[in-house]
Amino acid sequence: HILSRLRAQFDDPLLVRTTRGMEPTPRALALIDPVRQALRQVHQVFNAQAEFDARTSEHAFSIRMGDMNEFLVLPSILLALEKEAPSISATIHHLTPAATVKALDSGEVDFAVSARLSHSKSIRSLDLLQDKMVCILRKDHPFARRPLTAGAFLKLRHINFVQALADTRFADGDAPHRHPRRNVVLNIPHWLAAPAIVESTDMVAAISERMARRVNDRGQFVVRPLPIGNRELVWRLYWHRRYDTQPAHVWMRDLVRRACAGLNA
Repeated sequence: HILSRLRAQFDDPLLVRTTRGMEPTPRALALIDPVRQALRQVHQVFNAQAEFDARTSEHAFSIRMGDMNEFLVLPSILLALEKEAPSISATIHHLTPAATVKALDSGEVDFAVSARLSHSKSIRSLDLLQDKMVCILRKDHPFARRPLTAGAFLKLRHINFVQALADTRFADGDAPHRHPRRNVVLNIPHWLAAPAIVESTDMVAAISERMARRVNDRGQFVVRPLPIGNRELVWRLYWHRRYDTQPAHVWMRDLVRRACAGLNA
């Protein structure tokens, strides 16, 4: 009966019978995200002023985070949650920069931990960690004991990190226009794959200094300042302004801030 009313409302069958069972029509698929967003907003209206007790809450957060920040900050966040809110859970999503902003806008994710995101005024951000980009080479690389000038750096065999073809936040997008592009021989989406590749080849990678410290536990890498581009980097927590006063979100933002403050110390 309800399906019949919906079909009349939208002038579309919405669900059709196939050899594989009932399947949604294109119109039904197009309705999924707007309806989910509307339901989230209704839920927020009725729960905006509800009391929040982290010790007993079973709230589930959805967080966008790349593999580097899963490595750098997620353990500290989970340790804090374990101590203060053992029943709260989190789901981590890997999204491109554009998809991250879209997911924050739609409410698909609650937070994002990232850097240099281009976003609208409806997205808020909080500084978490100061960092900078550095170059890592294997310790017996031909350039390990030679000056890493801009010209030499650009000619080396580079690993490039991209979650989308247009994502140039961490390297080429910051290189001065007078320099040619780096000699990129490998494009990969995951930062944590780089150390193993660099250690066993003559490739080099520009990565976070914090990450370089963590992965250089055996002194297997030489770490050099980048000779070109914008080295400074700030990891930030991003969220949509609709959650500014929502108690669970306010609490979670403070927990993430405190967890990262411990890393800064």
